[in-house]
Formats: sequence, C-alpha cells, structure tokens
Amino acid sequence: MKHILKFSFPILLLFAVSCKDFLNREPLDQLTEDSFYKTKNDVEKALIGNYAPMQDVEWNGKDWMITEVPTDNSAPGGTDPDFTPIDNFAVTPDNIVVANYWAIHYRQITLANTIITKIAQMNLDQDTKDPLTAEAMFLRAVAYFDLVRIYGAVPLITEPPVFGNDLFYPRSSVDDVYALIISDFDFASKHLPKIWSGLSEGRATKGAALAYLSKVYLTRREYVKARDAAQLVIASGVYDLLPDYGDNFELGTADNSKEAVFQVQFTGCGPFGTGNSRQAFFAPWGEGITKDRDGWGSQIPTSPILNNPNTTIVDAFEDGDLRKYYTVMTAGKYYPTINPGDGGYTYPAAGASASAANIKKFVVGSGPNICFMSTPLNSSLVRYSDVLLNYAEALMEISGGVTSNPLALDAFNKVHQRAGLPPLTEIDRDIMLHERRVEFAFEGHRWFDLLRSGKAIETMLLHGKNINLYNLLFPIPAGEMQINSKLVQNPGY
Repeated sequence: MKHILKFSFPILLLFAVSCKDFLNREPLDQLTEDSFYKTKNDVEKALIGNYAPMQDVEWNGKDWMITEVPTDNSAPGGTDPDFTPIDNFAVTPDNIVVANYWAIHYRQITLANTIITKIAQMNLDQDTKDPLTAEAMFLRAVAYFDLVRIYGAVPLITEPPVFGNDLFYPRSSVDDVYALIISDFDFASKHLPKIWSGLSEGRATKGAALAYLSKVYLTRREYVKARDAAQLVIASGVYDLLPDYGDNFELGTADNSKEAVFQVQFTGCGPFGTGNSRQAFFAPWGEGITKDRDGWGSQIPTSPILNNPNTTIVDAFEDGDLRKYYTVMTAGKYYPTINPGDGGYTYPAAGASASAANIKKFVVGSGPNICFMSTPLNSSLVRYSDVLLNYAEALMEISGGVTSNPLALDAFNKVHQRAGLPPLTEIDRDIMLHERRVEFAFEGHRWFDLLRSGKAIETMLLHGKNINLYNLLFPIPAGEMQINSKLVQNPGY
C-alpha cells in the first residue's frame, strides 16, 4: 500500500530517538538498515521511535473525528467538509479523515514489523529479545485493534515492506486480525516489565497489555477471559484511581499518574508532533484561552439546544455527578486552573458555541511550555477506571447482563462513587453503558462502546441521526482501493 511504501527504513531512522529522552527524537539518517540493528541499545532507540505515530496529530490529535463525532456525545463546531459527513453518517471513501486514520495506524504497524523482524535476526539471547519484541508487538496490536473496529476486515501485515516483493495485501478476516491482536497482547503481557521508571516512564507495561486484552476479550464477548485479564491488572497493585476525577486532565497531576495505565506521552513546545494538539481543536473559539491563535471549537458537546433532549452528553450527567464540570463547560462555570495568572476562566453565560457548551477535557489554557496545537498534557488511552469497569462488565455479562455480584459492584462503585454518586446495589447493561459514557466522554471510547453494546443504531436513531447498518463500519479509503486491486470495499460505500 502507498502509505507503507513511503515508510522505508531511512524514514524509520528519522523517527528513532535516544533513550535518554523519550520525546526528544533526533535524526539518525546517517545510518543504514544493515548498520543500525547491532545492539540492544539500537533496538531501544527504534522502539522509542515506534511510539511516534500515536503522538502525530492524525492519530491522537484527530482520532476524535472517528471515535467521537459519529456518537451522541459530539457535534461539529461548524460545517467542516472533512468530519461533518461523519457526524451525519454520509461519509464517503474519499474522506481525508478516514484515509489519514488508516495511514497513521499502518505507519505504526510498519515500524513494529521492522523492529520485530530485525530483533529475530540479531545475535542476542532470548531473555533480551523477548521484552524488546513484546514492546513492538504491543504497539502493533494497539494499531490493529483500532483498525479492525473501524474498518472491519483489514490487510494483516506482519512483515516489513521489501522492495521487489508484492506489497499489496488483501483484507484478512476479522477473526484472523483479532487472533494476531490477542497473540501480540498475550506475548506482551508475559514479557513486558511491570513498571518503567525514570526517563522510560510511559512505555508499554505488563498492566497495559493485560488491560488491552480485557478490552479485546470484551469486544469478542469472551467474558471469562476479559474478567481474568482485568483482574490481573487489579491484583498487580500498580494502579489506583486518583481521588479527584479532574486530576486526570490537569497539568501536574495527569501525566503518568497511578490511574494512567497507558498514555500517549507529550511534551509542550518541542518539535511538531511531540505536543498534544487536542486543546486547539476543543477550546472554544473567540475566548482567548490558548492566547495563541485561539481554539477552534471544532468538536462541541451535544446539548438539547441542538439535539434531541435526554440523548445528549450535556444532559447525560446525573445531578451531583462531579464529572460534568471537568468534561463540559456550561454557563457560568469557573475554572481556576485555566490561565490562573489572569484569575482563571469563566465560561460565558450565553455559551461560546452553537450548543452553548464546549469541551473542558484537555483544555488547559496558556502557560510555560504550551504552544499552539501543542500542550505537554499526556493523553490516556487506558485509565484504571476503564479496567475496573471492564472487570465489572465482564462479571455482569457472565451473569447474563445484570448482576449484584459484590466483586462487580465493588469495582463499578469505586468509579461511580468517586464521581460523588451513591453506590448501586445492582448493575445492568444500560447502567454500564451510561457509566462509561459519562466517565470517558471525549476520550475516544464512545463509538467503540456503542458498537460493542450492539446499541449504536438504536442510540443514534433516538439521537436524531439517519444511520444504517452499513454505517457501523467506515469505508476503506479510496486511495488504498485505487492502488491495491486486492482490496474489496465495505458494503454500502
């Protein structure tokens, strides 16, 4: 495929970095593929480079266009030709967002495949090879897990591109893709370290691999395995909930905290692509929050002003749910940590968007080491609250979709009570889906949760959207179809 063809080994080396600094990627373009992979340290450098695609604006900066915009949480802040069609379930194969999401994930896969192959050829003992291979496998599995849920059957590529070989692959079955994902995460869970420290903090761990396994098994409806994987994370003693929900999204408390199972690591005003760009997309337009070209308000929360009442994220929070304040800005809410030197920030009584609300998560204001489209706030792909709810959901499904199992309730209520809500004595599928919605809004979970629950069509029809069965998968990008005759388009596109 064309995006893989672009990623020959010299490009890999441009993304490789010194292990002295996880985020300070330095060019190594004087090296060749044959001269580079000689020592464990060489592999470590390449592995750090393997995290680069997740930092890219096309992944962590814009993934919400795929994972949140089609849901009942999110609406476009204006008419945008790229993601307004996604919101309206009118997306076409030539959509640039759909193409870029595909490309950046396959970039990560190509990097991982190169590293895995080179490690196998190196003269290192197995105890040295296994953790290095496990880290690359983890990153490959993360990318494939996103791809298979968005596009369905995708090309399953496990070798690096070699010029002269056939570089065009057909789509593999969903079952085959999941088999690789599970195998990769399982290997990673056995060989990755329990924790990283110092300058390696933030790299993939045993707990992160197990947490992903629990999510994969939930998606596959293998509930006993999902329970067991989540339980191992809980029993590890490495993770815990932060006392204050909002600390997961504040500078100084969020990064690599005890609740962070796996985060995309960011630095602020470093090279482009090493900072978190979400603030630029989420911060309201015209409010001067970023003090650097302002926020775009590209994605805004759904609210009864724009959408069907009682289906929106603004009215999804129960009275007393502390998460609402940290998730959506609504009339008159005051945020002392946004530009504290100016006395904080108060959201206008009339609102600053068409829905009279804006997203608060990932909006931190201006300050040292913050530039346009670039804050140092890490972005969690998996938080410990996700693990607890995975565990509770698995136990609930084992019981047939409703449970008062004390173990399930204990895990669920840890999350629920932190939000300032009273404990529940029974949970069911609707309660679980709602809890996940208000816990993880705008973090890239909602579309996947709707798919897994089987309620995507029902939910979006109630929300007022015209959705069909084929919309549950996105189209294979037109550019990929044009250059690879072995690909077959998803039905409906």
